[in-house]
Amino acid sequence: MRWRIIRALFVKEVRRHVANRGGLVLCGLLVIAAILMRAFNPVQVEAGAAGGELVGGVHHCYVQYSRETPLIAELRQRVPANLHAQLLFDRLEPHEVDAPMILSPGTGAIRLIESAGQLTVDLWHPPGDPGALAVYERWMLRSLYEIQRGSAAAPLRDDDLWAAAESFRQLRRDSAQLPELSIFRNGLGAKPLDYRTAVSTAMVVFALYLLCCYLLPTLNCEERERGVLLAQALSPASPLEIVAAKFLFYPTIGIGLAAVLAGITNPNVLGTLFFWLALLAMSGGFLGIGMTVSTLARTQRSAFMGSMCYLLVIALFLFVCNQSRIPYLPLFAIETHGPKILHAAITMQVVADDWWRLLATFALAACWMTLAAHLFRTRGWQ
Repeated sequence: MRWRIIRALFVKEVRRHVANRGGLVLCGLLVIAAILMRAFNPVQVEAGAAGGELVGGVHHCYVQYSRETPLIAELRQRVPANLHAQLLFDRLEPHEVDAPMILSPGTGAIRLIESAGQLTVDLWHPPGDPGALAVYERWMLRSLYEIQRGSAAAPLRDDDLWAAAESFRQLRRDSAQLPELSIFRNGLGAKPLDYRTAVSTAMVVFALYLLCCYLLPTLNCEERERGVLLAQALSPASPLEIVAAKFLFYPTIGIGLAAVLAGITNPNVLGTLFFWLALLAMSGGFLGIGMTVSTLARTQRSAFMGSMCYLLVIALFLFVCNQSRIPYLPLFAIETHGPKILHAAITMQVVADDWWRLLATFALAACWMTLAAHLFRTRGWQ
């Protein structure tokens, strides 16, 4: 292969995308979405407690009160470090105490009203999702119980079963004949799903799919319709050099965009080798799929429909295999391994099985790229 020809074809691809700004707008929207998700959810408080407007949950909770009291001062001192950025104390004016509660999406409130020896606690959560306020509710009830109980009794448990344990302890104090009850909660080996990193992984996968499986087939078929691809075939450039230029351009842009999206979520991931290998494997597989679609499709419209049909077919295939417990067959789909290794890389929780999935992804990518190169040499330019 001659580098000068590949470089000329590479520059041609760059100029085509600069002239057609639709793909650039989609890439920019992905970056903006990642920035907004990071801004609305700077840290994960607890599974299900934070997630921002894009993935649901409550990312900020207001503690509203009518006047400064020793109780409010004590609550301020009991805010844990992981909730400092999410708990906001807000003093209400007298006319706001009985006013309707209006909050922006992704926020909740705990309103404390003290009057005539009575304390009223109002919990305001998103419609239909009371569990979104659970972490803040547990903090508030535990803090109020500790403040009212004082420091004379035994300390409370550190987990979220303290309320149940304390109620049974009081019941046993009232009736000495009851046996002592111990309650424990043990987690399984699987880690809880982090919704922000799950959405970030999906955005990274979509970025690679957008460049390699959508833009490549549609623009390649556009060249075929306009005769540009035939002109390249009649030029000194060989079919292998034409394919090499496309194989060099689309994965490079896709990997760059995916790295930006992942870096916004977790900047530390950019310094790990596994992450870059996962991007290389996924982009190679999607590139082979996109080039295969472009060689089988005759027009730009059919290339677009082919890309969408492939996405729907593989989603249904994996869904049916998962629901029907069909073994082995999903292992031949690159979409089975790719999102898992990318999620492991973004969360920086790579285990030995992830390296085997990475090898399987490279193997499937090599198969797709070999098939794509063969189809392009035989019929892709016609």
